Amino acid sequence: MRRGALLAFLTTVVITLWADLAFSQPVDELNALKGDIEGLKEGQTAAQRDLEEIRSLLEARPTAAAPAREEVVLNLDGAPVKGDRKAAVTLVDFTDYQ
Repeated sequence: MRRGALLAFLTTVVITLWADLAFSQPVDELNALKGDIEGLKEGQTAAQRDLEEIRSLLEARPTAAAPAREEVVLNLDGAPVKGDRKAAVTLVDFTDYQ
């Protein structure tokens, strides 16, 4: 019984030490990762500043006036029609088949 308990304890200690060695990273790698993270944060901050500048430029830009509405009356007598000839809205398709 004591022998089995001792064997189980030693197995647990060996597995724990092996896991620590297998999954631990050297300090240099951790410092390199921290540097990469800081670089990404700086890049993100710069991108956010650029977006804010673009937003302010777009908001300051004068908006174009809407084009004047022009009412057009077309005579469609004799033209091919699909649907009701007396519809409230008529769509006319101008195409060039050449």
